[in-house]
Amino acid sequence: MAGLLREQKLEMLRRMLRSRFFEEKVIELFEAGMFPGAAHLSVGQEAGAVGACFALEPGDYMAGTHRSHGHPIANNADIKYLMAEILGKATGVNRGKGGSMHLADKSVGSLGESSILGSGLPIACGAALASKIRKDGRVALVFYGDGSANEGAVHESMNIASAWKLPVIFALENNGVAVTTLAKDSSAVEDLYLRAAG
Repeated sequence: MAGLLREQKLEMLRRMLRSRFFEEKVIELFEAGMFPGAAHLSVGQEAGAVGACFALEPGDYMAGTHRSHGHPIANNADIKYLMAEILGKATGVNRGKGGSMHLADKSVGSLGESSILGSGLPIACGAALASKIRKDGRVALVFYGDGSANEGAVHESMNIASAWKLPVIFALENNGVAVTTLAKDSSAVEDLYLRAAG
C-alpha cells in the first residue's frame, strides 16, 4: 500500500469493516425472517472490493454480482439506504423494489446487481461504450465470480471490450466455489484470469 496516505488507509479499513458489519446484520435479519428472498454474502472478500473501488474516480461506473452488498459499500454508498432497500422500504435505493440481489445506487455509480451470473459484464461494457462515445473519461468496473467465469456473456464482454478498446475493468472474485461446485471441477483452467488474455 505504498503511496497511500494514512487517512486513505484508514478509510479503506472503515469501508471493509462497514461492509463486514453490514453483511453480518443482513444475515441476522434474513434468519429472523425480516425480508423475503435470499441473502448471498461476500464475507471475506471485502478487501478486494474496497481496493478496486478505491481506485475509482467520482462518476465512474460499477456493476456487481448477486453477492454485492459490499460493492456499493466499498464505493462509499450510504448503508442506511442500502439496508432500507433490502428490507423493502420505500426509502431504499430502488424504493424497496430491488431487494438484496438487485441493489443499484446511482449516487456512487452503481449500475446494479443481478442474480443472473455474468450479467453485469455486458452492462458494464455498455456504460464503458457510452463513456467512450461521450469522451467523458469515465471507466466501468465490473465484478464477477468463478461461477460466472464459465458464462458466455463473460467471454463475449471481454472480447468486445478488447476489440472496441473500452474503458472497462473486469474484477474476478474467485472464492473457489460456485455455490456448491468447486472451481476445479467446472473449469479446465486453474487460473481463471488467464482466460482474459484472449
